[in-house]
Amino acid sequence: MTESEKSADMEALVQRWKEAEQERAERQRKHQDHLDSPQYRGQLKRLNRLTEGAITLISMSHMGITRMPNATDTYLVYAGTDDAMECIVAIRALVAQGVHNVARRECRYLLEQVAKFLYVDQQCPSLEITREQRMEFLKNKVPRSSIQPIFDVHPLLLQEDVRPFQDEVKSRWSSLSGIVHPSKEQMDERAARARRGAFSGFETVKDLTAINDQLAAVYDYLGVMWLTAAGPGTAGDLIVELDQEEWVFRKSRWLSKLSRLYDYKFERKNKT
Repeated sequence: MTESEKSADMEALVQRWKEAEQERAERQRKHQDHLDSPQYRGQLKRLNRLTEGAITLISMSHMGITRMPNATDTYLVYAGTDDAMECIVAIRALVAQGVHNVARRECRYLLEQVAKFLYVDQQCPSLEITREQRMEFLKNKVPRSSIQPIFDVHPLLLQEDVRPFQDEVKSRWSSLSGIVHPSKEQMDERAARARRGAFSGFETVKDLTAINDQLAAVYDYLGVMWLTAAGPGTAGDLIVELDQEEWVFRKSRWLSKLSRLYDYKFERKNKT
């Protein structure tokens, strides 16, 4: 190829780039109307409510467990509080920016973390077992690439609900694993989004609703396991305080079941 041909080829490439940028700018302008719609803004508000609800639940659980000296530094679930908070805050930012698959990876990590930490803490209930010993147990006794320990976790649910809860957590984790590792499901999902023009930054109400539905389910599971880690007494005090009319998880599947276990409490019986 001659120098003149190379120059012409580069000019053509630059021109195509400019045209693509102009097309993208036009699409962004049109998409802004969609972002300003009541339906889209409603889902953004829901995203914020789910995030704040999860943060409040974790924060109150962490505060509740401080009744037990050294518990927050010993039990792995509570030693991992800051990490869990960072994930939840990051998920909100990622979803708001349209980076949904990365947010789903964080959801998978959160599920696996709390399931395994709760398993270790239930296997090692004594506070005399140090965090370092628990971490050694985690390293040597808990499988790395599996969430199988969920089936040995004992959540604060009726016995008839325990196995369905475990199965659902495992199923959700497995579906999210298709986003973590290169997979046909991930490529198919990306291709489907591209065909309908839902590239990153151009999400639809349907896309945002779908990821919010996933977050609602994941935070529901996390809430049950965090309250379980707090113990039945503390969990009862917390859930009665949390489960108010405006609570975002009031009608969620599993937290509502956990909440109903405490209908006998004095605070509810005397509620006007």
